[in-house]
Amino acid sequence: MGERKNIYVKEKAFLSMILTAIEVYHKESLGILLGHRTPDGFVVEYAIPYQTAEKGLSWVELKPERAERLQKVLDRLPISLIGDFHSHTELGDLKAQAIPSKVDIADMDEGNVYLIVAINDGVRHQRWKWNQDGTISGSLNSYHIKIGASICTKNGRWKFEKAKIHCSFAMIIG
Repeated sequence: MGERKNIYVKEKAFLSMILTAIEVYHKESLGILLGHRTPDGFVVEYAIPYQTAEKGLSWVELKPERAERLQKVLDRLPISLIGDFHSHTELGDLKAQAIPSKVDIADMDEGNVYLIVAINDGVRHQRWKWNQDGTISGSLNSYHIKIGASICTKNGRWKFEKAKIHCSFAMIIG
């Protein structure tokens, strides 16, 4: 695999993703990512949560007719649908991970970016930081959050590649 793609997450998108994950903590959240592609990755301008998504402890689902309704509107806007985000939450002693599950990978579309917000109970305050695996992580109040990015590719068979997240705003929130 070559060099990782870069995912630049703007302040509004970052806040929307983490607040959505915190709001439904212990259930998964789901939303779309709007922005644009760059030669080295993506710029995520907005993360729009699906308000009517059915949420469970380890799954989240949107009714197809609602996604289609939104897509018709998005086709008329001067911004692109570039992927989606969803959260993973801890289940008992099992900590949430910011990596896609097999079900997540099966739902990916080639060339799009997918962000996973892993949210767990926080033990101690941790300043936001960039991690060597391309994720970013930190804590807010009593939550520990880690965000990972993947891009779906097809090279003979479907697979995902990890990408590197850049979010300057996260680093200043302490």
